[in-house]
Amino acid sequence: MSAPIPSWFENWLEAEREAHTLRLWSPILVPGLLQTAEYARALLAAAGEDAERADELVTARLERQAILDRSRPPHVVAVLDEAVLHRLIGTPAIRHDQLTRLAALSERPHVSVEIVPASTAANAGLSGGFQLASCDGAPDVLNMSGVEDVTAESRSLLRRATVVFDLVRGDALPPTASRTVITEAAELWKQQ
Repeated sequence: MSAPIPSWFENWLEAEREAHTLRLWSPILVPGLLQTAEYARALLAAAGEDAERADELVTARLERQAILDRSRPPHVVAVLDEAVLHRLIGTPAIRHDQLTRLAALSERPHVSVEIVPASTAANAGLSGGFQLASCDGAPDVLNMSGVEDVTAESRSLLRRATVVFDLVRGDALPPTASRTVITEAAELWKQQ
């Protein structure tokens, strides 16, 4: 059996653990660092993972979230497209629980979840999601999602990703208004 974490993802995980700031942009899904077990399991099943492998990957994903509970957690800014709130992953109950968790995380002083409303239409980040980790004494690290995640430290790529993140974040609602949008979407899923 292969290791739970793909080797191509290890550099990102190290940067994520060491980061003082994480900036996450996701136009499609809730980022792994903020996912519930059932949401992650539904995503992995959709990607064709068998139940045993999915369980291993879900465990690894949830273990990553320990950084949010440590005494000096990183400052996390997650910017999500509103479509993320309305995409059915698993069942309506799984979607409701995921959004409830997302709203609860957004109440932590070191976690900011900001929603780019659907009324914004096109934005600078629609070409794909990515994550930026800033660490003391080390260059920033970029992780881009796709068929296989890619982790990079190229200065020009990091500079471009930072600009895109700032542009997208400029289109987002403030954290309190975003939490309201998340909570309202969770209630819609609860009623289904």
